[in-house]
Amino acid sequence: MKSKIKRIGLVVKHSQPEAAVLAVEIASLLHLKGFQVFFPDEVSQKIKSQSQGRFKLVKKEKLVDHVDFIIILGGDGTYLSAARLMKVKSIPILGVNMGTLGFLTEVKKEEVYDALNQILVKGHMRISERDMLEVKVIRKEKTILHSLVVNDAVVSKGAIARIIGIKINVDGEWANTVRADGVIISTPTGSTAYSLAAGGPIVMPSLNCMLITPICPHGLTQRPLLLPGNVTVDLTVDDMPGHVYLTLDGQEAIDLKDGDLIRLSHFEKHKLKVVKAPHRDYFTLLREKLNFGVR
Repeated sequence: MKSKIKRIGLVVKHSQPEAAVLAVEIASLLHLKGFQVFFPDEVSQKIKSQSQGRFKLVKKEKLVDHVDFIIILGGDGTYLSAARLMKVKSIPILGVNMGTLGFLTEVKKEEVYDALNQILVKGHMRISERDMLEVKVIRKEKTILHSLVVNDAVVSKGAIARIIGIKINVDGEWANTVRADGVIISTPTGSTAYSLAAGGPIVMPSLNCMLITPICPHGLTQRPLLLPGNVTVDLTVDDMPGHVYLTLDGQEAIDLKDGDLIRLSHFEKHKLKVVKAPHRDYFTLLREKLNFGVR
């Protein structure tokens, strides 16, 4: 079945000339095949100079309003910057890995033309729908931050090496108070990111759950905790010897103050639509990216 996609957006890693070159090649091919091509206006001058009126430039935050499908050329950071645009509506996104690990960017750059042929010409699009989290920071009963998380929200200490105390409530009930360098609240998609490095488990992205992973906890009894996806988790820092930060997907950060409440819950509006690489399943991805199961 031929794809119904007509308008395609390309998000490109700023600091990588190779990604810009490939983006222009892909955009030119798509244009020849009759697709409308859009770039966020933050793209490099190289892309702007070669557009020659064939491609349209729009504000990045408005990209999802103009396209049916987004191709991301870069690493996981570039991917997350595009995925976090899906606040109002969700459209399919495909990641092309231009870096090293790139766990979210499933398609290798040498596979990109075959993958686009499979998806856009033959209509063989496989979508993995991923849960996201809604995050609020409440200070003196006023919401000062309201955002979206694709991978994880991290509460962590500043540069001075002093552990912090973080009280964790789940659906209004006290669960634990962690003394550690910080704590990671992650989605199943984010389980293979910072949480994994901190000792958390690998979680299949199709599961509806939330993962709490302490960072270097001061106590052997502190372990990662897997929760149902429909709960509300409240975090408060009850021991703050220095600066403490909240970081969302490594893209957005806020300096926390004593008494701040961080509230995390399931993002109810829609799921993230991750386009899977043709001919590659999740366990193949684990083996390729993480050497999963290698002896």
